[in-house]
Amino acid sequence: MSFKLAKITILTILKIFLVSSTLLASVDQDCLNSSFYIKNISVDLTKESINEARSEAEKKSKLIGFKRLTNRLLIKNKELNFNKFDIASLVDYLKINKEANSDKRYLADFDICFNRNLVINFFRKNKLQYAETYREPISVLPIFKGPRGFVVWDEKDNWFLNWQNKLKIIDGLVKFKLAKGNFRLNRILTANVLLKSNKDQINKLINNENTNALILVVAEPILMKDGKTYLSTYGKFYNKIGKLQATIYRNSIPLKRTSSFYNVDKTLLEKEVSNMIKSIEKNWKKNNLIDTRIYNEVDLVIPITNFNSTTLKKKLLFNDKSIIVESTSSFKDQGFLKIQNEIIFYGKKTKYTFENLKRSAFNSSKKLKYENNTSVIQKDMSVWPNILNILEKLPFVIEVKTISITNSQGRILVKFMGNKKTFFQAVFEKKLNFKILNSQQYILTS
Repeated sequence: MSFKLAKITILTILKIFLVSSTLLASVDQDCLNSSFYIKNISVDLTKESINEARSEAEKKSKLIGFKRLTNRLLIKNKELNFNKFDIASLVDYLKINKEANSDKRYLADFDICFNRNLVINFFRKNKLQYAETYREPISVLPIFKGPRGFVVWDEKDNWFLNWQNKLKIIDGLVKFKLAKGNFRLNRILTANVLLKSNKDQINKLINNENTNALILVVAEPILMKDGKTYLSTYGKFYNKIGKLQATIYRNSIPLKRTSSFYNVDKTLLEKEVSNMIKSIEKNWKKNNLIDTRIYNEVDLVIPITNFNSTTLKKKLLFNDKSIIVESTSSFKDQGFLKIQNEIIFYGKKTKYTFENLKRSAFNSSKKLKYENNTSVIQKDMSVWPNILNILEKLPFVIEVKTISITNSQGRILVKFMGNKKTFFQAVFEKKLNFKILNSQQYILTS
C-alpha cells in the first residue's frame, strides 16, 4: 500500500510540474496555438455612430482573420462561402493593439486568436484537410542573372528587393529568412560558387544564418533559339549540411518585348516571387496534411537520464529524515535522486543535505542502509513533464496517455488524427527526434 501511495504522490508532483509549465506558457504567449493566431488586421470604418463603426470593425476583422487563417492552413479555400458561416463562434478572443476614433469613424489594429478545437471541428464538418505544423525557418538567397552577369547580395537589385519586401509580410506555415551572410562569406560566396552547389561553402552560409536549409531563388532572362525572350525562374533546395536536395520550383514566362531582356518588369518579378512562395507553401501543406477522417496512435518511450552527482558523507539508514552528502551544489531545489537502485524524491535541500524525503519512488527497491561514499545521482525528471507538454500541444493530437514510468524511462501512448509521417514531422519541428525501437514502439533519441 505504501508503494502505491508513493507512486501516486510522485505522479501528482509530476502533474503539478506539467500544469505549472503549461500555465507559464500561457502567460508567455498570446495564443497557445500559434498556427491559429492571426496578427495585424487593420480596419477603418465610418458609420452613423461610433458604436456601430466599432461593432462592424470587429466583425470585419474576424472575417478578414478567418480568410487569412484558411489561406494559411488549407491548400484550397475557394469553395468556402465565408459570409455563410458564423465566424465569431470560432474566435477565442480579439486583441486590440491600437485604436483611434471620432464621432463616426473607427480605426484599429487587431490580433485574433481562433479556437483550435472549434476550427478543427469546422474543418471536419466540411470535410476539409488542413495543415498546421510550422516549418523551421529556411534561408533564402536571391540571385539574378542579367546581361552583365550574376547579381547577388545587392540590395539595389529588383529581384532581391522583391524578396526582401515579400518576406516581411508573408503569413504562412513556412518561415523564410533572407540570407544576409557576412563580410567574409559574401566575398567567397559568389553566384558561380553557389550555383555549382559547393557543399562546404553553402553549409557555412546556412550555419551563419542559424537555419537548417537554404533555397537559392534564381531569376534569369533567356533568349531562345526562336528569337523569343523568357524570364526563367527556379529554386534550388539545400539541406543543413549544404547538399543539394532538389529543384523545388521551375517556370518560364514569355517577355513581351525584347527590351525586357535588359529591364524586366518589376511587376513580373513581384508576381514570380509570390508564385514561388505559394508553391513552397503548397508542397509543405501537402506533405503535412491532417486528414480528419483518419485516427492513429504511436507508442513512445522517453528515457530518463542522469543529471548531477555527489557522494554520501554519512551512512543513510532506512528511517533517516535527511541525506547528508559532500555537496548539493548544482542540484535542483527539489527533485529526484538515485542511490543504487532506489529513486528518492526530496522536497528541499541545504548546502550539504537533502530534506523532506519520499523514499522508494516508482516502486524502486529500498535498502536498509547505504554506506558512506555511495554515489548519489540526480535524475532529470523534468524531461518527462516537458515532453508531455510538447506532445499535448502538437497539432492534431487527441490524447496523450501515460502507460508506465520507471526510474529509467517512461512510456506514452499518443492518439492523433492523420498519418504517422505528419505526426513525426511535427515532432521533429519541435526538436524532438524519435527512432524505431521495435515493430511497435519509438524511442526519443534527442
